[in-house]
Amino acid sequence: MRKLLLRVGLTLILACLLALATVPYWVAAVGIPSEIKVFPGMELSLDLQPPFRIHDPTGLEVTGLFDTESLGTSVYRVNLFGWLPLTEVVVDVVPLVRVVPGGQSIGVLLSTDGLMIGQLGAVLDMEGVERFPARDAGIQPGDILLAINGHPLRRPEEVSQLVNSLAQEKSSLEIQVRRNHRILTFEVQPVQSKQANIFGQSSLIYLLGIYLEDPAAGVGTMSFYDPETGRFGALGHTITDSRGRPLTIASGSIVEASIDSIRYGSRGSPGEKVGFFHGDQDVLGTIDSNTGFGIFGQLKGAIPSGAFSEPIPVAFAYQVRLGPAKIYTVLQGNRVEGFSVEIVKVVNQTRPGEKGMIIEVTDERLLRETGGIIQGMSGSPIVQNGMLVGAITHVFVNNPTKGYGSFAEWMVYEAGLAPESEIPAKQSASREGFFLHIEKDVKERVLSMSS
Repeated sequence: MRKLLLRVGLTLILACLLALATVPYWVAAVGIPSEIKVFPGMELSLDLQPPFRIHDPTGLEVTGLFDTESLGTSVYRVNLFGWLPLTEVVVDVVPLVRVVPGGQSIGVLLSTDGLMIGQLGAVLDMEGVERFPARDAGIQPGDILLAINGHPLRRPEEVSQLVNSLAQEKSSLEIQVRRNHRILTFEVQPVQSKQANIFGQSSLIYLLGIYLEDPAAGVGTMSFYDPETGRFGALGHTITDSRGRPLTIASGSIVEASIDSIRYGSRGSPGEKVGFFHGDQDVLGTIDSNTGFGIFGQLKGAIPSGAFSEPIPVAFAYQVRLGPAKIYTVLQGNRVEGFSVEIVKVVNQTRPGEKGMIIEVTDERLLRETGGIIQGMSGSPIVQNGMLVGAITHVFVNNPTKGYGSFAEWMVYEAGLAPESEIPAKQSASREGFFLHIEKDVKERVLSMSS
């Protein structure tokens, strides 16, 4: 009898140890989220079936709806058979964030932290001999030119002016560059050369043998803005140099832009919006960050009218669903229009990531006029069920009818429109509705809350 009891006891202990060891697998298999964010008053329940049970912070079992009336964080415990702890679910009741979806075309002007050296070339000296001053000094293509003799640089035209001014008195110049996050200094001897102007006349000029890339300037799309704080987000993706590296912005601005024509997109050849902007006299706002989710900054002027005159709610990432939606963008002039798309894939991201969804253009007119998603459309807001769910980021080169989108939730965090405490390090709510169940349609709920 004693041996039987011992065996039973050992079996129970082993069973408990096995259950504890397999807790992560139970959690993953059931799809239990570690954190859920909801708006105040949203009806939320977790459809747990036996042997799973959930208890509130006071220890009482939750069999119906969660308390989501008060702002704040509550920790609920999920147990197996009512006594074996499995995991915790954090429910954050956060304020409803509202922004005005954009769609307006904007010109993006950047003054970067230094100038990128694209190529190194030869310089013909006064005797016609090829010289390579920058290359011989150790400078490499891809280096970021920061300063000459301590003078910081922002625009390409400053380099020629500075070199020719200093070289008249100094035989060598101190060139400071950034290479792979390291600051390096080189002594470069400028070479005097003859250069012909547009009238065929020759003049003497000092050269370093470097070719610079102009800081970014182009046409994009406004994603959203907050009329109360003036914060805005645009583009939906980071601005990079020709080598794919994110640009470090010293200063930048967005200006009014107008679309003049459309270059049709096809397989292997993305289309493009052809637009123009006049420069600093039409400044709409300043840029203070260039991130993986776009550019963000502060409005300085009135935004041209778009398709929305009032703010709408921003959806949480887990609220985005497969199915129809609309994008808002400009095809001609300054008129923002809405076009039908289908969200065909939603990525269950465990942390903020750029490619959160895949959309497919279904609007016949948009397909007819552009071929689908084209360059300059990046940042176009995506609206579903009356909520801003994301923004277009990239086009599929081999299928321009499809493209990627970022979740609007991550973008408003980047814009600083949510307190730091609300920014999740992880977001893993189930997207298929297996575990998480919102009792009422989100659109109806948020509309009733705002009325």
